[in-house]
Amino acid sequence: MKTSFSFLVAALGLAGLSIHAAPLVVVTQGEEEDLPVLYEATDLIQGLIPIELPGDRGWHSANTDPLDQLPAFTDGQGIRATGLTGLLNDFPGMGLPAKLIQYELTCAADITEIRVFTGNNGRDGRVFHTYTVRFSSDGAQTFTEPIYVQSHASGTINNASVNNWRVALSQLTDTEGPLATGVTHVEFEFYAVDNTQGQMRDPFDEVNPFVGFDDGLTPAFVSPLVWEIDVLDHPSGSAPVLSVSLGDDALIVSWEGSAAGAVFQSTTSLSAPEWQDLNPQPGINSDGNRHSAQLPIGTGPEFLRLKF
Repeated sequence: MKTSFSFLVAALGLAGLSIHAAPLVVVTQGEEEDLPVLYEATDLIQGLIPIELPGDRGWHSANTDPLDQLPAFTDGQGIRATGLTGLLNDFPGMGLPAKLIQYELTCAADITEIRVFTGNNGRDGRVFHTYTVRFSSDGAQTFTEPIYVQSHASGTINNASVNNWRVALSQLTDTEGPLATGVTHVEFEFYAVDNTQGQMRDPFDEVNPFVGFDDGLTPAFVSPLVWEIDVLDHPSGSAPVLSVSLGDDALIVSWEGSAAGAVFQSTTSLSAPEWQDLNPQPGINSDGNRHSAQLPIGTGPEFLRLKF
């Protein structure tokens, strides 16, 4: 597993809702089994279909399956058998994004992490990604200024001779707290990343206005394949505080944060525990940031835990 911290992250003149100015990006690349996390099935935008904003450049001419287009960003599956999942249009124009999309969340939430997965079975420059993200807390009336994320430094090579990565993951967080609070809408702009030789480049010909310097390369014009976008309302690796109460023939377990990846398990002994997933899993009821589940009470001794 190869992991690096990206220096190409910037937040400009933030205004509007509460947002911190200490964004951090951690990038991992290689094979899917090298990644520290995989695709979320219950994040804040799981299954949501965004709107395409004015200026959106559509899709690469090879990407004709609707399931490889907007639904692919939030289906929790990564690349499909077609090998064309999330392939954006090439030649968006110097300094212009290839894909401009807006998600409306089902309820206001505090955003703590954004994960973007890009890759290509061809193991070339399309595995890189460059995007901006911004947030609204007032129903898309106003937005913060964008945070700019470039997965790899300009000049990084990925091809059959150098690196040969299949997938790249960036994890955007903030060292001071949530990325943004009370978020109702999230907007992404994805840019071209490559010059056909597997070399990462930024989309600008001279100074990149987001980071304030010129990478010295001509602009990228080859776009990535975006396999998945995950927007999370809990920090990576954090454990929620559980509350347990006794109901009618059931234990009621509740917690705040996220239900993403929640799995209830049981064992009959703690001396040499053999944790097994409950089958069936109890249904999870969610009310905004609060979640609860009812677990039936058995007849013998049993220990339960909630795993994320």
